[in-house]
Amino acid sequence: MIPSLLAMVLFAVSSVSARRSVGIFGPATANFFRQILAVLLLVAFVLMMGSGFSGPSLSWFLWSGVVGYGLGDAGVFLALPRLGSRLTSLMTQCLAAPIGALLEWAWRGQVPTGVQLVAGCTILSGVFLALAPQRGSAWAGVEWKSGVWFGLLAALGQSGGAVLSRQGFELARLAGEQAHPMTVTLQRALAGLVVGGLWYGAARLRSGPVPLRPALLKGRGWLLANALAGPTLGVACYQWALARYPVSQVLPVVAMVPLAVIPLAYWLEQERPTRRSLVGGVLAVAGVVGLARYS
Repeated sequence: MIPSLLAMVLFAVSSVSARRSVGIFGPATANFFRQILAVLLLVAFVLMMGSGFSGPSLSWFLWSGVVGYGLGDAGVFLALPRLGSRLTSLMTQCLAAPIGALLEWAWRGQVPTGVQLVAGCTILSGVFLALAPQRGSAWAGVEWKSGVWFGLLAALGQSGGAVLSRQGFELARLAGEQAHPMTVTLQRALAGLVVGGLWYGAARLRSGPVPLRPALLKGRGWLLANALAGPTLGVACYQWALARYPVSQVLPVVAMVPLAVIPLAYWLEQERPTRRSLVGGVLAVAGVVGLARYS
């Protein structure tokens, strides 16, 4: 479960830096620029250690990028300014795990065991206990409904992209090939960049020319951190995990991203965790231990 845990930590860093980037650049611009940075970084990695752009799985990985990296990340970046990083992570990760397990069961016949189901539900219960908002607080915002819909889009994109990636890895295995995680990540990033570029172009046409130099001077560090921790190294670890484990085991571990955000939010924003969030964190960690022990 090491690749899943690495992906979880990196996605937490990406979540915090993405929230900062959205505040400076806006959703469409922050998403598109970090995608460009990620592609450049991934090209450098692939030239050193990756493989080529061929094989029976290429189309599956490209579609995984369109669904997960394109539509799913668009949902995340649109939900962030409406729900915040903690609520967006909570909704995306908690819904992605059961949706992904159901999709994999319906399509690929990958049925989780009873113990794995209990462990996964324990993780999700812990995350929800830790980060569910108090009644009448964050849920009362005027943009809550649209934020929920965008969060649902993010969850569907992440789970659908994960299942498509699993299908691609399985086809590569049957063909006697080994799909390198970095190459897969680049293939997905290129497909997602098409979606991000269309969204960015539509946003610029609607809003008109926007001066980017002041925003770049202020937010280039957050943009680079988001690109490196999320779509580059984070997604590479995520694909590494999907190459070895079923979606029903990977997504519940990645669902701990909101818990990993807690210390980062405390460090960067002086947001103190509540007693409930600490209890939920312990419960979620117990679920991860059980999932790793019986997988």
